[in-house]
Amino acid sequence: MTDTPSFSITSTALRHYDSDTALKATERQTSPPKRSKRVRFLNKLGFRRTTRDNADVRKYAARRRLVKKRNQKQSKECPQYQVTTVDELESYFNDDEQRFRNDKGEINYDALLSSLSVQGDTQMIGSPEHKSFTHPVAQVLHDRKRSQSQYVSALEEDGRKRREDGCRTALVIEGGGMRGCVSAGMICAIHHLNLTSTIDIVYGSSAGTIVGAYLITGQITWLGPEVYYDCLTTAGKEFIDTKRLLRAIGFGLVDPRLLRDVLTRPAYGKPVLNLPYLLKTTVQEKKPLNWERFVEKQKVQPLKVLASGCRSEKPVVMSMENGAFSTLSELTDCMHASCLLPGIAGPLMNLDTRAFKENRGNDSNQVIKRKHIIGNNIKGDHYEPLADALLFQPLPYETAIKEGATHVLVVRSRPDGKDVTGKPSVFEKLIFRRFFLRKNRLPNMFRRMRMQLHKKLYAMDILKLNEYAKDDRDPYDTSKPHVMTVALPPSSPEVTRLETGREAIFQGLRRGFARAYDCLVEDPAERGRGEIVAKEFFPDEILDYDPLEISSDDPSESAFEAYMRLQQVQPQIWNGGKPIATTREETSYVPDQQ
Repeated sequence: MTDTPSFSITSTALRHYDSDTALKATERQTSPPKRSKRVRFLNKLGFRRTTRDNADVRKYAARRRLVKKRNQKQSKECPQYQVTTVDELESYFNDDEQRFRNDKGEINYDALLSSLSVQGDTQMIGSPEHKSFTHPVAQVLHDRKRSQSQYVSALEEDGRKRREDGCRTALVIEGGGMRGCVSAGMICAIHHLNLTSTIDIVYGSSAGTIVGAYLITGQITWLGPEVYYDCLTTAGKEFIDTKRLLRAIGFGLVDPRLLRDVLTRPAYGKPVLNLPYLLKTTVQEKKPLNWERFVEKQKVQPLKVLASGCRSEKPVVMSMENGAFSTLSELTDCMHASCLLPGIAGPLMNLDTRAFKENRGNDSNQVIKRKHIIGNNIKGDHYEPLADALLFQPLPYETAIKEGATHVLVVRSRPDGKDVTGKPSVFEKLIFRRFFLRKNRLPNMFRRMRMQLHKKLYAMDILKLNEYAKDDRDPYDTSKPHVMTVALPPSSPEVTRLETGREAIFQGLRRGFARAYDCLVEDPAERGRGEIVAKEFFPDEILDYDPLEISSDDPSESAFEAYMRLQQVQPQIWNGGKPIATTREETSYVPDQQ
């Protein structure tokens, strides 16, 4: 049997197909030499062996090198396509102009994505140069803060109490792995500006669910952010172990360091990203979430956790109200699903959909012993395999609108002015193929990832948010929703998804705080002072202590508070603060809030 794989010129050469007719003709005339199954198998393993006709082999290899060299040269010269509207994006992904088609007429989605550029553009919000412009969402939040808007006795259709102003405000928090530290800084600014109580409901995706939980419980001053710059940056390989990437693509035996793991854990190897360390060791033990306070707040300020349903192929919303969780352990299971990056964070989290109240029917008192089960390819129609929210709704503002939100505040972890699509890689392809096809038998999900539809969805969200940013309607005109975005300026360094440097994470928090402060401070004259206030809220002295050496018997006390109490020090930037602290109460000082 012969194996004659077709191979085509790469995307950059396809864009210049009119000038490359001769090159394509040469390529079509060249076909690889016939090889046996054994030879092909050995070649895949890296053992190169020529056939009897060595001249044909060398000639074929030389032509392939020529094509590759020509394409690489053209790739440096070919500009990217800047897309600024949703219609343009749809046309681009449909390849209406036939830029990225192979000889069979199929779209090369890797080439298509490599040439695409979509950028956020929301910097007019909170800009000192546009002091006359205040976004309608910010206006409603400021009005509520001044009037201390109360709930009235009337109820909404879903049973929640309605505000006097007739609006429903939602906070949407983007995650992004360790990049979620930027979102955490923005949430700290919301707390610092006394705007927490103006939010009716919180939606979180990925790491944004954790940040939202600490905001609801009021633990956002230092203790919540310390999850990022104290716990995860000092966890070492307990949390992130990049050498396990080889196991994620199925090459675990190549690295001798992984040999024991492959032999003793053939089904589920240790993942690159150890979510149990984050959600059990950290959120439940080291920096415990105040569960009693959280439950109490669910009546007036619920948390909605978003994940991606890999079987239903749609976003899944989990909350205490719909029965998805009722304990702290179940909440962290939902967070696990929302943070589960396919292929590098372990097996899928499977939700027993019978836990949802809407699915119980007449048996409303049915008790589901295990609502969440970790494992790949779990059998049973009532199980919904869940993965990271980025697959179907990385920015769940549309879910908030569908559920009745009239004003939505979106905090993003990626800066404006930078391409948000991300470029395809060989590692990404191998991971998705192994995870969705081999381990979980989910061909539709693999097809979606191969066609880069999850990145198209994210790009589309960014373009829509750009349009919402220009909203200058009356803030109480609810004929259409108002959506405001807070994103870092284009000049900001971007924190990587797997960043573990303590100072890099700390600076990411500061940048997020500064940007959110400038966007949400009520006095336009205060815009531009965000960096100064951020240094007051997150003083330099936070980096002076070793998180591994600071401990406290009080689980509600942050490490920074314990450090100031034990060392009897205070940040120098707090010039108007109290004298050197000697008690817990005195160390709780925070710079004056607006």
